[in-house]
Amino acid sequence: MSVRKLLSRQLYIATSKRLFTSNIPKYVLTKAPISTTNAPKIEVPRTARLDSIQSNSPYHFYQNKVLEEYTAQPVNASTLRQFIFFGRQMNTDRLIKSANWVRNELLVRLAHRIRDFQQLPFFVGTNPHVEYVYKLYWGAFESLRQFPAIATQDDNVRFCELLNNLLEDGLLVLPKLALGLSESSAYYPPDQKDLDKFLNRMLRSRISRRILAEQHLALTEACEHDWDKQSGFGDGYVGIIFVHCSARNLVTRAKSLVYQHIHRYHGDKESSEGLPAPDIEVKILEQNNSNNEKNEILFAYVPEQLEYILYELLDNAVRFTMKKHPDGNYPPIQVTVSANDSDVYFRVSDQGGGMTRERYDCLWSYQTRAQKGDFGDFKQVQKVPVSIDERASQASQMGHQHLGIGLTMSKIYSEYWGGELQILTMDGHGTDAYVRIPRLGTNTENLGIEKQAHPVFHSTARSHSIVTNASKKKVSSLKEKSRKGSKPPLANQNIYLSSDQQLLDTSLTSDSFSGNGWSESRIIQS
Repeated sequence: MSVRKLLSRQLYIATSKRLFTSNIPKYVLTKAPISTTNAPKIEVPRTARLDSIQSNSPYHFYQNKVLEEYTAQPVNASTLRQFIFFGRQMNTDRLIKSANWVRNELLVRLAHRIRDFQQLPFFVGTNPHVEYVYKLYWGAFESLRQFPAIATQDDNVRFCELLNNLLEDGLLVLPKLALGLSESSAYYPPDQKDLDKFLNRMLRSRISRRILAEQHLALTEACEHDWDKQSGFGDGYVGIIFVHCSARNLVTRAKSLVYQHIHRYHGDKESSEGLPAPDIEVKILEQNNSNNEKNEILFAYVPEQLEYILYELLDNAVRFTMKKHPDGNYPPIQVTVSANDSDVYFRVSDQGGGMTRERYDCLWSYQTRAQKGDFGDFKQVQKVPVSIDERASQASQMGHQHLGIGLTMSKIYSEYWGGELQILTMDGHGTDAYVRIPRLGTNTENLGIEKQAHPVFHSTARSHSIVTNASKKKVSSLKEKSRKGSKPPLANQNIYLSSDQQLLDTSLTSDSFSGNGWSESRIIQS
């Protein structure tokens, strides 16, 4: 290595350290480091290479230049209806088109999340658990980037193998991320919620990438077996989307899984037949539809997501009811289901003692709850399964240990397609959980995107999405101010950028996840 190169490298490293250190709060520098010796043994990913990135190497600069090609592209948020329309009448040409679109879209979404990691403070980004996930994301990004364009069915088969392996690698993310952010949360003051916004964005994006991959895998399987030709998707599935979801059947299945969980866990203590458990009473309210003799509520959705939500709500209700009434005289848990033309509603009511005000106030804050030690049980697992059957099985094996992320994930799942989850509690009595699920399939994926900062919400040559009248007036007002010489608010400056420059707001100060209170709830307004 020449003297010039050696000096350049040393200068690069010294400059990097100085820049990172200057952004660290003083109270962080004087705080004792948190031990990570109790972390579980790292499981080797199938495909994503952890050595794809060396953050302390000058080569990292050139890798970031490659990343910019994809962070300069907007995320294309889709709707359930778009997935359904494209997935019907699948053929080889459409499948190849789907594969190439999914490949590029996964690269774009991964690139934006990698950029989020790079914006974390130094003391968070260098946490071993967080750094592991960062390297895992880079490994997945490089695996997809180096995969050639899909041109034939054989190419698609290899691409599907890659997707399967990446999906399996993705199961390693949540435990590591939870542990890393839990350890880092101790360094933040109580009123600074940057980690909440970061993790919210990570979890939403993680769901979105799984949907893209699983949808393409399901469409490939359907096309290979000619299911569309034999039955015209008569089984009701278009990829992973079921167009005939029954609210009654979904509640029944979630109820069955909860009882199985109880029986498995208590099986060594009592016979499963004689095990007392709270009754779960389900009431489907009458629909204003004379043609619906069975009073069924049907809609198109990803059933795995709604099963997850209902399972977590019922499991919490049963668990806390049993804890509140140790004498075995359990009051029943009430499940009420109703619907209108646009939404399906679920209410789960229990008498499990409710929550204290202190607990309720931090219910949706990972950062505050991490400081209280709520996520310590993540040390016992290396993977968090996505399948509801595997999730119930893992819960049974853990017994009294709970990851503490189920209710939060349920909220993210419910909001993903434009719905919501709200919790009301009476301390000392019980809790009511309300879920609203849109049934029209016209809402775009909720990725935490600032609408006015993203081209998918602008009427341009590349994006034909509708801008609301309120947004138009706001843009016109800001442009008028700019003509007069006044500066627009910083949050809206990117409105004036070109369609290629109007990107995701990936800053950690984004308020993309604010405003989820009851004042804005459509459950209350309807």
